[in-house]
Amino acid sequence: MAQESITNVDDDSALAPMKSAGPGNLAGESAPAPAPVSPAAGTARKDAIRLLWFRHYPLWQSAIAFLLGLLATAALSIDLAPVSYKTITKLDPTATGALYICYEVLLSFAGHSDAIVLLALALLLVLPIRYVLFGKGDSLRPSVVLPAAAFALCTVFGMSYDLTDSAALVAGGISQAIKAVIMGAGCAVLGHTGFYLFYDCLDWLGTQRPAFSESRFGVAWRAAHAALDRRPFLVPLALIALAWSPSFIAAMPGIFMGDTGAQIRQWFNLPNGTSDYLNLINPNVLLNGHHPVAHTALVGGCVQLGMQVFGDENAGLLIYTALQFFITAATVAYLVCSLRRFGCGLAPRAASLLFFALMPLFSNYAVLITKDVLFADALAVLVVQTASLLAAGTGHGVTMCPRDWALLVISSIGCTFLRNGGLVFPLAACGLAAIFAARGARVPRRRWVAIVGVAALVLVLNMAFARVVMPALDITPGSRREMLSIPFQQTARFVQKHDAANAGIEGGVDDGLVSEEERRVIDRVLGYDTLASRYDPDKSDAVKNGFNEDATTQDLAAYFAVWAKMFLRDPESYISAVVNNYYGYFYPSERDVWFYSTIEGAKIMAREENRAYFDFHPVENSLVEACGHAVNLYRVAIQRVPLVSLTMSSASYTWLLIAVGVYLLRSGQWRSLAMMVPLFGVLAVCLVGPCNGSTYMRYLYPAILSLPFALSVALAWPRRLWRAR
Repeated sequence: MAQESITNVDDDSALAPMKSAGPGNLAGESAPAPAPVSPAAGTARKDAIRLLWFRHYPLWQSAIAFLLGLLATAALSIDLAPVSYKTITKLDPTATGALYICYEVLLSFAGHSDAIVLLALALLLVLPIRYVLFGKGDSLRPSVVLPAAAFALCTVFGMSYDLTDSAALVAGGISQAIKAVIMGAGCAVLGHTGFYLFYDCLDWLGTQRPAFSESRFGVAWRAAHAALDRRPFLVPLALIALAWSPSFIAAMPGIFMGDTGAQIRQWFNLPNGTSDYLNLINPNVLLNGHHPVAHTALVGGCVQLGMQVFGDENAGLLIYTALQFFITAATVAYLVCSLRRFGCGLAPRAASLLFFALMPLFSNYAVLITKDVLFADALAVLVVQTASLLAAGTGHGVTMCPRDWALLVISSIGCTFLRNGGLVFPLAACGLAAIFAARGARVPRRRWVAIVGVAALVLVLNMAFARVVMPALDITPGSRREMLSIPFQQTARFVQKHDAANAGIEGGVDDGLVSEEERRVIDRVLGYDTLASRYDPDKSDAVKNGFNEDATTQDLAAYFAVWAKMFLRDPESYISAVVNNYYGYFYPSERDVWFYSTIEGAKIMAREENRAYFDFHPVENSLVEACGHAVNLYRVAIQRVPLVSLTMSSASYTWLLIAVGVYLLRSGQWRSLAMMVPLFGVLAVCLVGPCNGSTYMRYLYPAILSLPFALSVALAWPRRLWRAR
């Protein structure tokens, strides 16, 4: 996987002028790219920025900025939870009407306990708010205002759904609405300021290289140079393996999650849960397509190998975990190494390496036995090759060698067969790359033909496997229910709200909005008797588990007719079902994200359905125990340290994706946007999937793994995807 040799791009080395489109240019790809900023020009720019930040502003502008700062701090301090009647009547027993509402709002603020901190924060916010509103004069562009408004809405409603599973904290009365407006306005100020400064920072990153040189940083620069330039693939691989080794030792022979045992039992043709509800093509063949068959074969094959060679199924698990650990570490090293190919200096490469090494999510998933990890590795390599294809036509020196074409084919096949529905990712990536290749004046015709050929290859392989191989081996396809999380959750929430008494909740509501005929229609698809009791606002699995695999096309058509009628009766219930299931991708929940720990893995190993056929168990010795304690302690620290804990929230990466996407869109950088499409595709799949991002990051993990590479290539100088004239 080592990259082709290129000219060293360290900050102390001489560089030939490189053409790269300037970030301040909004005209699109055809705009000429500015040359790297000279030291004198860089100093002048810094002086101009200092002038804008610290110049003498009129008093009224500073006053407005201070008031907006107070509003922003009020948004951070206000408590949306309702104030109790007892608290208010204790202050004023006769308070009613508007006076009572005023008490409800005022008593929701933090008060004197945090007054000094909040005042200091408001004063600190004066500088950035004043700079954004009055220093530049272009902060009211839609690319700033619209994301800020979306951020405010997601924060306010996200908090409400996070605490109450409903919009009650926003729409639960006049006082709640007032508090929500105050909080939303303050969040809009923060979002407006934050998005504008983020774009401003990206403008700066695209016009000059970070000041990271041996003369200024000495030992740090030499260490980074030795690690990332002399052996740009092997050294990062070794460092990542070393940093992740405590997680590997603690997890031996591997961490189980809910699906692991079922996949292994599928391979050995044993009862596995999914085979119990599917209408099997052959009752004697329990292997099915609920999970990617290729991954099931890989995991099961490793366990079978361990049993045949070592007489121990745990040895087989260790073989698989070691293989996945090495592939994931190699993928990360390849991502960091590939940044050098695109001209990225030591600073972004070192930052990416540290992020991968220190962020516990990656080491945790590297030893988790699940399909998402190897799919994420394949997607990351696909993103690199997509960037290479897009940059190859810009005249910036990036070329496609035979190894790159081989990796493009391998990663495309990996995406296709390591995730159900994963075919869309290579098709989208190759399709966009082919369009740019066909339009490029410098690109030979054979290149876009070759790209189309790769897309056609994976399409044919996927069709051959699904329509020839699986039927020939009597492998049953996955259920139709997997794509119906949203409508099923909406129906379940509606029934729980309006007809719970007839759907499994004793003493529940029956307000007459659901007729007997509609109950029968829903029952033919979802199983009505327990539908309300199965509803989980954050996860659709329990509702989907009631799906009737024998439901006909007519049954589904009748169900969707009822589904549409129910929407008209109570749209709020349907909207709440969607928001409740996915708000965690846009709001940093107070809940801790789910970690797949060795303790939980051991409990899953010990489940009766696994124990009945295998003797899976963790390795037990003092070294494993010590590593387990250290790994868990480190994960808890990352989850609890302020600001750092945001790296453990799906919402942080979602908003980063949105902000970068808007920036590239407003700059007309279509090649960089095309490279980001697979990452947005992962997010789109999350938003129709079964789980909330508030606790599950596994579904967004493939995008998170590729983000450091994609962002560095798209945004760090010299931005070789920013096409020059």
